[in-house]
Amino acid sequence: MRKLLLTLPVLLLPAVVSAQETNLTVNCDGQPALSLQIPAAAKVFANKNQTDILTPKLSLHLWCMPNVATPEAGLDQTAAVIKSEFVNFKPSVTNTITMAGSPALLLVGPGTEADDGDPGNAEVVLFSTGKQVFAACVHGEGKAAAHQHIGMLALLQTAKAP
Repeated sequence: MRKLLLTLPVLLLPAVVSAQETNLTVNCDGQPALSLQIPAAAKVFANKNQTDILTPKLSLHLWCMPNVATPEAGLDQTAAVIKSEFVNFKPSVTNTITMAGSPALLLVGPGTEADDGDPGNAEVVLFSTGKQVFAACVHGEGKAAAHQHIGMLALLQTAKAP
């Protein structure tokens, strides 16, 4: 009996872990285009081709880029795509990473927060699920974007085609 009581928490762990996350399907031009695992308590706001995922430690803004074929092709459009959240974005660092099993671009640089005009920094990931390219952004004053870096990448690592 004691052995059963000791193994019961281990047996229930997968149920607890899965109960803490939920699947989110993101649309592009009204069609399902991306699937993500997000914290169950996250608040999600979707408007046209923009989806915001908010948790106490992460404010991730995600845009579908419907007329872009590859992350590289989206580079010139990045500042225009994220302007509802962050303006005058000037990437000073561009790194190639892997996201959703494909090459992606991580852009880091200064700009201005759209809501209050304060100077800040943003991190943007341009990635593809194979058929669709997305721009994901975290931003903030000082090092706020850097503090969200790990959370953004962890969430985006769950990205896949729906």
